[in-house]
Amino acid sequence: MDLSPNKTGVPRKVSYDVERQGASDYGVSERLLKTSSSKSKGAKKGKILELVFIVAFQLASSISMSLVNKAAVGYLPYPIILLVFQTLGTVVILEVGKLMKTLHYEGFKWEKGGKKFLGVSIAVAIPMVFNMLALKYVSVATTVVFRQVSTALVAVGEFVIFKKKFKVLVILSILIGIFGSLVYGFTATDFQLLGYIYSFLYAVSMAINALYVKSIFDQLPAMSPWEKTYYQNLESTPFLILMALPVESFGGCLSDMRDLPFNGWLVIGASCFAGFAISVAGILSRTALSPTSFQILGNMSKPMTVVLSFFIFGAESSLKALVGLSMVLVAGIIYSYASRKR
Repeated sequence: MDLSPNKTGVPRKVSYDVERQGASDYGVSERLLKTSSSKSKGAKKGKILELVFIVAFQLASSISMSLVNKAAVGYLPYPIILLVFQTLGTVVILEVGKLMKTLHYEGFKWEKGGKKFLGVSIAVAIPMVFNMLALKYVSVATTVVFRQVSTALVAVGEFVIFKKKFKVLVILSILIGIFGSLVYGFTATDFQLLGYIYSFLYAVSMAINALYVKSIFDQLPAMSPWEKTYYQNLESTPFLILMALPVESFGGCLSDMRDLPFNGWLVIGASCFAGFAISVAGILSRTALSPTSFQILGNMSKPMTVVLSFFIFGAESSLKALVGLSMVLVAGIIYSYASRKR
């Protein structure tokens, strides 16, 4: 054992041990850094997969909801009452899930969520009502035109209210979407003034909805999606009933329901489950995305919905209409590319 002093005056053995300890500490630090980096990459990958699921879930729910609602209105021409069935059906599904202990959320508390969700419920219900009323007079495809109007209004609202700045490519994608909608609009064969008025009111109320609901959701980060879905549907139901009373007959609806064929009951039942799915998907999407991104996502589902409606409902089409709808889909893709994080 060599304990003779080195140049620093420290015995060589001690110096060697210190150096070895230093190397060991460095190795530990390096492993910790690698572990931390690995966890960070895993968390990022998990976040991306979660976002992909939310987007896919929202697209599938939106497409199925539009198609099922169009069919349901055909069997039972009481659009607002159908919405009441859907909101009540969503609450029932949530409560059954809670009783079976597959879903977990707290019961109704005015101070915790009831007060906040009163405005949200109204903001969510109004566009649904105008959309259902519009579907009585116009095709599913026509709503694509007016949905693009709401996207432009939401972008303006984000710029004014939230001071959000948009890239040139994002603005271009919105303009392409609007132009594509106009191309479709000028080829539409289902023009009815009342239907177009309802569609325009749907677009305006949808823009207000997107901005207001996002601002409230940002204030409730600890509230689960199930709880938000519960409050939204529970508090929307009385408001929808009040809106239905002056314009629709509950007695007439019940009378018509007695004469419904089996297929009609299946469609209405499916609309209740679709209402539950779109509620949950909407809550997840609004929480994860900006108001404009949420609108663009909704727009991207419309061309796919329209193509399916051509086959299911036999809606008329033309080459120009398909070109216009394709432009809407391309606009959504451009927006996704332009707004991705680098």
